[in-house]
Formats: sequence, C-alpha cells, structure tokens
Amino acid sequence: MRERWLEGDRAVIEGYKEIADIARLGKKALLNEDWDELAYLMNKNHEIQNSPADSGEQNLYMIKVARENGALAVKLAGAGGGGTIIALTLEPERTIKALKEVGAEVFVELAPYAEGVKVDGVEDSVATTHLEMPTVLG
Repeated sequence: MRERWLEGDRAVIEGYKEIADIARLGKKALLNEDWDELAYLMNKNHEIQNSPADSGEQNLYMIKVARENGALAVKLAGAGGGGTIIALTLEPERTIKALKEVGAEVFVELAPYAEGVKVDGVEDSVATTHLEMPTVLG
C-alpha cells in the first residue's frame, strides 16, 4: 500500500483523504455519543481500507462474525496484518462469545466514560502520569 501511495495511485490517495475526514467526523460522533453515526463511519472506514488491498481472510471472517453477533460496526486496527479488529457493540457478551468460539483470544473492553491517562503534574519538564486501565479479557 505504501508503494501505491508513493507512486501517486489516485484511488489510494483519495481513499486516505476520505479516511482523514472520517476520523474527524468520528471524533465528533464519539464526543456526542452518537453511536449510530460512529458505527456508520467505522464501517465506511473499513470499506475504504479493504477496497484497495484485501484485509486478509481471517480478519474478514472475524469482522463477519462480530457483525452477525451484535456489533454495530467492525473495522481493522492498524495495517491489518496482525489480526486485530475493533468492534462497536451494545451487546459485548454476545459479540465476545461468538468471537471466542471462532478462535479470538484477547479482548480489551473500553468504557466510553473511562478516565484514561491523566497528567498528575509536571516537574522539570517531565510529566508524571497514571493510567486507568480498561477491563482486559482473554
């Protein structure tokens, strides 16, 4: 994909411009807790990423299983070679159960209201932080 970008492949360049727009709209949807819009944008992102380069049989199978078992949206995380997907679901138990049944092993559940990383203070240009970890299943 990198080579196609560097060679000026119009489909790849336009696709990634659209993905940048989707990311901005996705942030707004997330902040507004508009799960339907976020689901639409995540699915659109996956559609764009999958069109110029196949996402891999196993990745596509996991995405299909998640969608058939309660996920509103599913997309690849990263470049697609590592077998990692992100699912937006209002039925996490159902989605996780189905994915486990087809071989998924590790799950990270993220809560929309989790605090995440906080800066406790700054001393001599070094920030001190702590991390509120989400529940990890697997």
